[in-house]
Amino acid sequence: MNDPADPESNPFDRVVGHWEQVIEDMAATATQYRDDGREAIELHPGDVTVLTGEPRTMAEQTDEYEPETRRLGFDVVVPGDEFRRVADALEDRTVDRSEVFRATDDGMVFLLVALECGDDLAVLVPLYYDRTERADLSQVAADHGLYSHIRPLSDDEVVTVTHEDPEPFFPD
Repeated sequence: MNDPADPESNPFDRVVGHWEQVIEDMAATATQYRDDGREAIELHPGDVTVLTGEPRTMAEQTDEYEPETRRLGFDVVVPGDEFRRVADALEDRTVDRSEVFRATDDGMVFLLVALECGDDLAVLVPLYYDRTERADLSQVAADHGLYSHIRPLSDDEVVTVTHEDPEPFFPD
């Protein structure tokens, strides 16, 4: 398990500058969707974690807690108001198309995923992961599919989105 205090295992410095650019790109993309007459919901994750099935918490590692269903893919923690907006918007809609914008730098992969629901809604989800997680994440996608689990900090609700085509998530 990575030690967040260890600068070698903590990607913060490799993420922060690029992340700001991803957020700016998201705002510009949202404007384009709105100009086309669509509602655009922009998410601003406080944390993005790659879930490969390995225990992530101390309680899981010591067998004090075993989740009923293990989430795989991306765990995306967003502010409560943004989560409520996405949960309400996707309650009776289906994501029928995804567009993935991507960039790589400093050993990181940065993604902006546009989840499109018909011609009236796009949910914009920025993601990132360390390239060292690529092989495990790619294997999870091959074995189980690729998912984004969007949730508030409280983790009492989750909106799970299936990414039908995982290929764009894995740049060369």
